[in-house]
Amino acid sequence: MLPITVKTETGPVLSRPTAAELTTLLGRIGADDDHFVVVERIPEEAQRFVQTWREGARPFAVEYRDGGPDQHFRAETTDTGRVVAAFLDWARGVETWRTALDWQPADLGATPDLDPETRAAAEEQARKGIRSGFRSFHQVVQGVSDAFDPDSTPVTPEEARRIVASLWEERLAEQARWPEVTDADRVAEVFAALERQGLTARMNFGCCSRCALSEIDGERAESDHGFVFFHHQDTETVADDGGLSIRYGAYADSGRDSVEVGKAVVAALTEAGLPVEWNGTPRKVIEVTPLDWRKRLPTGA
Repeated sequence: MLPITVKTETGPVLSRPTAAELTTLLGRIGADDDHFVVVERIPEEAQRFVQTWREGARPFAVEYRDGGPDQHFRAETTDTGRVVAAFLDWARGVETWRTALDWQPADLGATPDLDPETRAAAEEQARKGIRSGFRSFHQVVQGVSDAFDPDSTPVTPEEARRIVASLWEERLAEQARWPEVTDADRVAEVFAALERQGLTARMNFGCCSRCALSEIDGERAESDHGFVFFHHQDTETVADDGGLSIRYGAYADSGRDSVEVGKAVVAALTEAGLPVEWNGTPRKVIEVTPLDWRKRLPTGA
């Protein structure tokens, strides 16, 4: 087994695969919904990984990163065998992968075939996904690509990936200047505390209130008497410098009421030093405002 983790567009993260399993994963990419493979070491080393992307039968775009953005390199090849060999050598710690391909410094954000107006719109779409702090790099890429009509204003998956890469780097640089604990961290701590108090506590859960309310019971632990959540649209609002709307309630069979749950949520938020607005009625959402939403990006490649 190889001391690595493997992420693909489909399926869960694979830990410690065999050489044969990694070879199979690399050989199949290029199909719809199966465009990339990202490999990281165990234990994880920050900003060190090797990855490849392929669209259909086009060449493999292979990249490795050995630290910061200035240590990010790229190569292209149509030879599946060379890609497999480079990945296996990297995973095994054999240095021959460094000369296996024609590595060049990567211009992570270049999109020469994209007109400026579409590029600007794609960047704004990418920033929206990045600001939330919940979406992985590849989820943001998919969101950018899906936001444009492929017939009128296409943004290819490769162009989306390059746009997101440059903005992802910017966000990482911003994060280095953030305080150790942000408002987003405090919200996460509150939700963890409410979970321990017997509430089904979920952040960024469901696309809207209706969907979240219909799905929250499926997340319920046996001892939970109520729930608290905010959904995707709430996340977009707070990430766009708005306040955070927090929704809550009691389960019908719990013998509790929603006001009791609301009071517990308000108490936890207040104890964490967060500004809360709520009039005490069960049909009124709890507003946490003003809020400086700075949620760190998911770790890894």
